[in-house]
Parts: sequence; C-alpha cells; structure tokens
Amino acid sequence: MAGTARQVHLGRQLRQLRTEAGLSLDEAAAHLERSRATVGHWERGRSRVSAKDLDALLELYNAPEELVEQLQQLRRESGQRGWWHSYKLPSYLAPFVGFEAEASEIFHFELGLVPGLLQTEYYARAVHEVGRLKLSESELQSWVDVRLKRQERLNEGGGLTLHAVVAEEALQRVVGSRAVMAEQLRHLAAVAKRPSVNLQVLPFEAGANAGSVGPITVLRFEDASRDDVAFSDTPLGGHVIDDLRDVAELSRLFGTLQAQALSAKESRRLLGSIADAHTGSKE
Repeated sequence: MAGTARQVHLGRQLRQLRTEAGLSLDEAAAHLERSRATVGHWERGRSRVSAKDLDALLELYNAPEELVEQLQQLRRESGQRGWWHSYKLPSYLAPFVGFEAEASEIFHFELGLVPGLLQTEYYARAVHEVGRLKLSESELQSWVDVRLKRQERLNEGGGLTLHAVVAEEALQRVVGSRAVMAEQLRHLAAVAKRPSVNLQVLPFEAGANAGSVGPITVLRFEDASRDDVAFSDTPLGGHVIDDLRDVAELSRLFGTLQAQALSAKESRRLLGSIADAHTGSKE
C-alpha cells in the first residue's frame, strides 16, 4: 500500500543516503537486524519507519547533522493525514495528491482532456462517469468534490502556480454535452487570466509532438532541497516517478511542448472561438 507524500519523500532520501554510503539494501537490513523487504518498503514509502530505526540508519549512513534533524521531523510529519484521506481515494492516487498539496509549481500537459485542476464540476463529473472504476453516486460526487477542492490552491494566496499545455483535440472533444463544453471553455478562458495559471493550447497545426503518447505531470517544490517529482497515470493505475533522470526528461519534453504551443493570448482567442462553436452547435 502506498504511503503519504512525506513518507515517500523520506524513503527517497534514505535510499539516496544508502547509495552515497556505498551500502546495499542487504547490508543496511543486516545492520538493523531487519529483513531486506522491510527496509525496501521504507525506501519506497510503503511503510513508516520507526524513530529508533531511522536514527540507526542515519548513524549508519553518517548523515550530516542538519539533514538528520530534517529527516526526523519529516518522519514525525509522515504520520499526519491530509484532508484528502477522508475522501477514500485510490491508494495509488493519495501520495500524488499529497505531493500536489505541497508543490509550488506544476507543469502539466494533457492530450485528450482538460487538466483536472482546471475542470468545472460538470466536466469532472462526466470524466469520472466513464473512468476506470464503476462508482456509486456518492463515490462519484466525492471524487468530484476532491477535484474541486484541489483547485483551491490556484486561488489568490494558495501558493501554487500551474503551467498547463492542453492539446486542441481536448477542447474539441465533447465531454458531457455541448453545453458542458461551452461552460468548460469559458471557465478556462477566465482562469487563464489569473497570475497563478499559465495556460497554452497546442494547436492541431503543431503536427506531431512530444506529447502524442500521453499526459505529462511534473511537480516542483519551494524547498530547494526537494527534487522535482512526476506522476504517471495509466488505465491500470498511476504512480509517482522520482528517478531524477526520468523526471528531467519529462521536464524537457514539457518545455518542448510549451515552445510548440500558442502564446497565452493566442490560446485565449482560440478558446473563445471553440467555445462559440460548442455553443452554436446542436446537441
């Protein structure tokens, strides 16, 4: 089972310290008289390390004193449950929502849908109705509520900036109904004027592009000691990506898509045009 975002981050730090110390997973486990699987679960954020075991690992890895204090604090905080836990999200999604709640910037490309942080209630409902899981009415509304609450960080003072590139096909595709799409596109045009949202449209004319294989999501944190993380969402579930090379490559691909996309002003003009087309079309 996946752990909290802080738990995942702590595990990542422990794995890095062990690697820098030149120790194998077996050697670390033997030192603590723990199983290899147990230490591996700590490093992957799947279970919470005790204060005693953490102290022993940090001593074994000869961690710098200032980092010791940071990681001990991180362990204490890892047991705290975020507001999203009460919504019973899938286990694979909870760590990502935790990282998102702490991120200062998100870089997101969507090919077939409007980004979740920019969706209206009716659009989000239509998306979840045809999702990978069959949901009851109460579960469906709960998932929609979570999505809308996550958007609050884009409000003034929320501390989050979203850089989004949306493929034109996502804007042309009718999700829910023409009326739902018209409302959604007007919403996009409005939120695109916020200082916290940098929205660009990748037009059909851009042709083949780096995002043809699917969405890209990279999260950046205000704390410079925390590396960027990414998220991969698939029909079988999703997972946090923390390999530095993989995250860097996804960041590079996002930059390429930004360069191919329309400017923010041109994007708003196209949004208005497509919204008018949806409004003028019959159901």
